[in-house]
Amino acid sequence: MTTARQRRLQLVQRAEVSRNITTIVADAWRQHRLELIAVALLAIAGLVFPWPIWPVGLVLWLAGVGTALSSKLWSRLDKFVAVPGLVILLIVGTVVGISLGGPRTSAATYGHEALSNVIGFFRLGAFLSAVYLAWRTHRGQRSPSEPPWGRRSDR
Repeated sequence: MTTARQRRLQLVQRAEVSRNITTIVADAWRQHRLELIAVALLAIAGLVFPWPIWPVGLVLWLAGVGTALSSKLWSRLDKFVAVPGLVILLIVGTVVGISLGGPRTSAATYGHEALSNVIGFFRLGAFLSAVYLAWRTHRGQRSPSEPPWGRRSDR
């Protein structure tokens, strides 16, 4: 059985967690606005991509990609994982989804199954891209790698 004091302490701890998250987001907004806008656009594009409004999702994704590519914080590797990584996920996921499906009688059924796979993989990829870039924003810039000819050998 918990006492009233223990319940108050639990409430304080929950408030501290939300305050910490709010502080992290506010600090990131002050320091990296461009990056957070790109993350938000990519995440929103994944949410609004289903059929009736897919052009809006595509435009938001393209705007997020353009914003992400113009960032100075993320390295080329980060940008490659987030942008072409989504396209690769779409292609490979759709091919695997179609190949694992049952027999089809016409090309229209192939197209319908491919479209249904693309929607799911686009949403997943856009969300994963946004999460990855948000994580990289929180971690900060990568340290520049030293070229092989400049490395010290300890032998």
